[in-house]
Amino acid sequence: MPNSPRAKSACSRGDGDAHVHTCQGGSKNVYFEAVRKYPAVSSSPGTLSVTGDFQRLAAAIPRLLAGTPRLALDPFPRGQILYLFRYFAFTRAGSMVDADYHLNGNNVSRRSDSAVEMADLNKPHSLSSDSPHIEEPFVGAHNAKKYKVEWSEPDHGVLNDPLITDVSSWLKHQKQKTKYDWKTSDWWDVATVVLPMLRWVRRYNIRQNLLVDIVAGISVGAMVVPQGMSYARLAGLPDVYGLYGAFVPVLIYAGLGSSPQLAVGPVAVTSLLLGTGLKDLISSEVQSDPNNPANPEAQMEYNMAAIQVALLAGCMYTAVGLLRLGWITNFLSHSVICGFMTGASVIIGLSQVKFLFGYSQYTIPSKTGNPKDAKKVTFPRHDPIQEQLHDLLGPEWTPYFHWREFIMGGAFIVILLSMKYVGKRFPRRLGYLRSLGPVTVTVLGIAIVNIFNLQCPSSDKNKVCAKTIRVVGNIPKGLPGCTIGWWSPIPQVGKKLGYAIIICLIDVLESISIAKALALKNRYQINPTQELRGLGVANLFGAAFNCYTTTGSFSRSAVMDSSGAKSQLAGIVSAIVVMFVLLFLTPVFKNMPQNVLGAIVISAIVSLFNYSEWFFLWKINKFDWLVFNAAWLGVMFAGVEIGLAISIGLSVVIVLYKTGFPHHARLGRLPGTTVYRNLKQYPEAMEQEGMLLVRIDSPIYFANVAPIREAFDKYQKRAEAQMAAKGGKLLFIIVDLSPVTDIDASAVHFLMEWVRNLKANSIQPVFSNPARQVVRLFEAARLPQVIGEEFMSVRMHDAVIYCQELMVEGQDSYKLSRITEGVETVEDHRKEAHKLAGQTYIGPPV
Repeated sequence: MPNSPRAKSACSRGDGDAHVHTCQGGSKNVYFEAVRKYPAVSSSPGTLSVTGDFQRLAAAIPRLLAGTPRLALDPFPRGQILYLFRYFAFTRAGSMVDADYHLNGNNVSRRSDSAVEMADLNKPHSLSSDSPHIEEPFVGAHNAKKYKVEWSEPDHGVLNDPLITDVSSWLKHQKQKTKYDWKTSDWWDVATVVLPMLRWVRRYNIRQNLLVDIVAGISVGAMVVPQGMSYARLAGLPDVYGLYGAFVPVLIYAGLGSSPQLAVGPVAVTSLLLGTGLKDLISSEVQSDPNNPANPEAQMEYNMAAIQVALLAGCMYTAVGLLRLGWITNFLSHSVICGFMTGASVIIGLSQVKFLFGYSQYTIPSKTGNPKDAKKVTFPRHDPIQEQLHDLLGPEWTPYFHWREFIMGGAFIVILLSMKYVGKRFPRRLGYLRSLGPVTVTVLGIAIVNIFNLQCPSSDKNKVCAKTIRVVGNIPKGLPGCTIGWWSPIPQVGKKLGYAIIICLIDVLESISIAKALALKNRYQINPTQELRGLGVANLFGAAFNCYTTTGSFSRSAVMDSSGAKSQLAGIVSAIVVMFVLLFLTPVFKNMPQNVLGAIVISAIVSLFNYSEWFFLWKINKFDWLVFNAAWLGVMFAGVEIGLAISIGLSVVIVLYKTGFPHHARLGRLPGTTVYRNLKQYPEAMEQEGMLLVRIDSPIYFANVAPIREAFDKYQKRAEAQMAAKGGKLLFIIVDLSPVTDIDASAVHFLMEWVRNLKANSIQPVFSNPARQVVRLFEAARLPQVIGEEFMSVRMHDAVIYCQELMVEGQDSYKLSRITEGVETVEDHRKEAHKLAGQTYIGPPV
């Protein structure tokens, strides 16, 4: 009903000089007819009638597009349709709105995502109610100040440097955020910042969680008592130091930590690092039996060094947490950590074999029979695997092999591994066996020694223990004493600080990774900054009460989680269990066999030997595989410190190699899209004749300028040769800068020189999609004035189309294969352009 009153009322008169009539009829298609300087056509529902010249028609089209999802354009020639719709860009509030118009015949459809395939024009489309208001179009599709990059006059002051402005804006944001947080906080919020445990105490469900937490805490406490003693001996400290480390730091972390299931205390890797490093920091000889040292003063010096390293590590922990510097651990890659743990597990395991062989400490009777002439034999401490194997299997020590110790220790290892496997295999019914393993072998060992009277006390220094079992001996009874007086002075502070840094990095990465894994499994969030602060303060308090460095434990955290712990109340219960042992049960462990300690450590570190990662990295990434091998082989054969340094150094070298020789690619357009991809990855992608499209996949700085220059020259020579073979010429080199997040002064000098050389050879460079940081540096160097602001594009496709426009206008001397989505040749476009201008087309330029 074209002449109905309802249809007429839907028509509205346009504004301005364009003389636009729009009619909102029931049809979803809007037809408009206009030819340059033709008279107006009568309006009807769904019809747009335009009078005036071609420029007014162009000015009227955006108003129509704002509310029209699909247009049918008749009888406009395709050249005019392309000219009008192909490169229209609109802004709203100064920001770019990306809108593509796909042409199929004389139908144009609008889409918002240029990476999607062409929409089906036969299906009706709809615009959302919140479609942006479209203002007047740009005069020219490639106006640099509107369409591509908003240029500003650069300020070369020091305070306007991009890095300084970014840092200052971040500091300003943090200041405003802190002010807002304090203004909106009450006394309870302040209290939870000081003591984070108040958050879970306030909402703690006693009926549902109390019994579960108590059971989990008892399980972890029963596990950590023998484990802590074993780890303390691994660190070269008295066994009771392991109990101290499972008591004081656990209580502090329970009040300050954010992970409900993280079990804090002594761990094998930290103990190994201390055991291998502290021997070089004391002037006296390391004692083989820390519980009953032959030189108590030397052992006291060793103990003080361990406490001072714990103090330094705790200070760094706390500083990293307060300054939010946890990102430092990113420099320790996954391959480095896995390789280090694998190598360390071998070193730790071999260091405990001496307890299974009975090589710990004993005396050789004198040939004269005089006890005073007896020679004390001490098994040396070594890091590299070859030295350990030489001592374990060499002729000097094999005559003193104790088969009773070996059978007992081997049986305990089998029991521990079996209980761990069964508990892991059946977590619901028999999961408690994982935590009962260490307690079981401890009880069995003490019972066997006492029943058969097999003990050979370490205090009997002149007694030959060839047919008996070496036991732990006396363990001090009572709570830890205050060791703040040991904090100063700190001799060799530089070396101790170095070991503290290594321990802090390893412990931070280990604890945070465990806490994140538990949070992911139990579906809650942790606060890494709070975690680091809690661990730091826990180590500081531990250093004040006879504790060496502590962190999160893999095995005990797994037991704590499998036992169903819901809060750090389980950690408090485990600390109470340890306190009870310190106050009342230390005499029970006097006849605990040393091979039990060795068996507990060996069974605990089996899971650290990550052999599956070797095969995984070999399949995934050969560089990471090399780092993994460097880490675990270096730790095993060169020692802990050297192996870790080698692997980290190799990681840095690989990073420098990847950034110094960045990936680059030659691009082509995927058929039927405006997407440009690597020609090697997508062979079907089409190269654009007359143009070279390249992409650099990294920041550009002084170290990779030379390789990028060589890549540009290689691509340019290859493209010129290919186009010369076809009778063409290279006119444009378009560089996709979207992966380039930053450049430095060397890169700016290189690009300026490169641009000038290309222009001298009649080749126009074009930069596509530069990042904000890159644009600001370009402005400071005035590169837009050199290259031309119109040759800085927001998208690769915009740059390609603009270069094609320039070639179509007569700047090229060859024929393009395609201009649009593969349906229009350059000859068609030239004919329509001449017809639009009222000129006679006489053929291509010569």
